[in-house]
Amino acid sequence: MIKTWSHSKEKFPIYSSIPYSPIAGKVLLSAKENGLQLADNLLASALLHSLRGAVSQHQIDFLVPIPSRKSVARKRGRQFISTLSRSAGENLNIPTEELLAHTRKVRDQSNLDAKNRAINLDEALISLRFLSGQAVLIDDLVTTGSTLHEAARALRTGGITVAAAVTACVAEPLR
Repeated sequence: MIKTWSHSKEKFPIYSSIPYSPIAGKVLLSAKENGLQLADNLLASALLHSLRGAVSQHQIDFLVPIPSRKSVARKRGRQFISTLSRSAGENLNIPTEELLAHTRKVRDQSNLDAKNRAINLDEALISLRFLSGQAVLIDDLVTTGSTLHEAARALRTGGITVAAAVTACVAEPLR
């Protein structure tokens, strides 16, 4: 278990299972872009391991997956992170709530540095509704923390408490 912390003003822990590597990157892409079931299974297992770490430290009422951009989800035929979140949550009887949506178009983050990722995502997400309880953000990979920071901001603006975040992979150190 790898535990890091967000760089946002209101810090929260981030639980991850796998250090990012070229092999981990290939598994992520195989699951995300190609829908390879074996890759999905590996990521679901890693997320479940990370989630168990978060559950051991926090009261968790529901999971909130980071949404893909609509065009990306259409191309993939699914909201990739939501699928993984539901799988991990079902194992621990924690519901997945799709509470986040994009308010505007954002660029692909893969080639952006930390500063440009933060600018790209600034106020790009909104909470769709209020839900009482402790939320845990779910994503596949944390590199700079910009996506998790923006998701936490959107949920907190909507009155939702963010207890932690869970990812399958972490690029260490957070850049």
